[in-house]
Amino acid sequence: MIELSASDLPASVTPAFVDVGGTVRGATNAVGVRIDRPGGHYRAAISIGIGTAVQRAALIADLVRGKQEGLRTAYPLQGVDQSGSGTPVIDGADQAGRVLSLRGLTPGYDLAKGFWMSIEDATGQYYLHNVFVGGVVAGDGKVTITLGEHLRIPFADGATVHLDQPMIEGDIAGNEQSWQLTRGNRVTGIQFTIEEMA
Repeated sequence: MIELSASDLPASVTPAFVDVGGTVRGATNAVGVRIDRPGGHYRAAISIGIGTAVQRAALIADLVRGKQEGLRTAYPLQGVDQSGSGTPVIDGADQAGRVLSLRGLTPGYDLAKGFWMSIEDATGQYYLHNVFVGGVVAGDGKVTITLGEHLRIPFADGATVHLDQPMIEGDIAGNEQSWQLTRGNRVTGIQFTIEEMA
């Protein structure tokens, strides 16, 4: 897994939620039933701004290798301050659904609706999640929240939760990675989409 450097700031990011559920309708199309399946995940289309060949050389190398191994990068918080969370971890093994218990947070930390988090599994893979119902952390460092989407795997007790700087990780979409070399030793046209695989 290739992790992009924090210095490779994107010019723009277009995140999307990929829903694997759906609505089933009867033969008359009158009544629909929502089927909500676990497995909903995120993708992000990323554009990198113009730079010199020297500035973009390492990034291009990361993208070429990332096409083969997968890529991880910081999810942009756009000025939302999620810092000061402490050292959050999963509180209890085999949690499922949307409700998630955490421990190890800073007492009084306001884990607000709309916050982003990534949960790291035992193999080091990150899973991006969005908070739907937050809460203020109790004096014992614990809080129970509700996610916008289902948990995709039953994380182990003590699995690390990244709140201060969540990450998105996955495959780079498509069969090729390209960039444009222009006059003045400039590199433009670096665009790629990361889609979570799990």
